[in-house]
Amino acid sequence: MADLANKAGGKAIVFARPFSKQAAMVGTKVAYQTTYGYKLSRDSKSEDTKDGKISKGGSLDGTLSMEMLASNQDLLNDIEDTVVKGNSMEFWIVYTDTPGSSANKYVARYMVADITSHEETGDSDNSVSLKLEATIKDGYARRGEVTLSLDEANSAYKFKDLGNVTNSESSDSASQPTTK
Repeated sequence: MADLANKAGGKAIVFARPFSKQAAMVGTKVAYQTTYGYKLSRDSKSEDTKDGKISKGGSLDGTLSMEMLASNQDLLNDIEDTVVKGNSMEFWIVYTDTPGSSANKYVARYMVADITSHEETGDSDNSVSLKLEATIKDGYARRGEVTLSLDEANSAYKFKDLGNVTNSESSDSASQPTTK
C-alpha cells in the first residue's frame, strides 16, 4: 500500500454515510466540499517523581472538520438527523493523487465519527454552506485503499474490508452495498 506521507496533496474526495444506514445505502460523495481537516492530538502532562519530572501521554483524540456548499438535501438531512439523534456518521477520505498497491486503487482513510458541531450559513449570494466538526471514535481514522476508476461516471469506491461508496450524490439502493 502506498504511504500517506507520499501524498502529492490537493486531490482528496470525502464521502459520508450515517452509520445506522450501512445495510440500507452506500456512502455519498460530499459534493462541493470546499475544505476539510483531519487532526490528531494527544494531551500530555508532567508528573513529579523522586527521580525528576516524567511526561505522560493522554488518550489520542481525532477530529474531522469540513465545509461544503449545501447541494445534496438528502445528505444534509442525514447529517442533521445524526446530530439531533446523537448517532454516528462514517467518513472516507480518498487521496486521488496517491496510487495504491495496484491499478485503480488509491490511498484512503476511513473513520466513524460523532458530529459535535453543525453550522448552516447563508450569504448574500444566496449560497448555503454547512460547516461540520466531528470527534472520531477510537481516536483516529484507519488507513486503507479504495478501488476507483476515475474515468467511469458510476465508479465503485470500496474501502478495503470496510464498505462501499459511489461517486454519485445520492443513492436509490435499498440493499446491502456490494462490490462492483
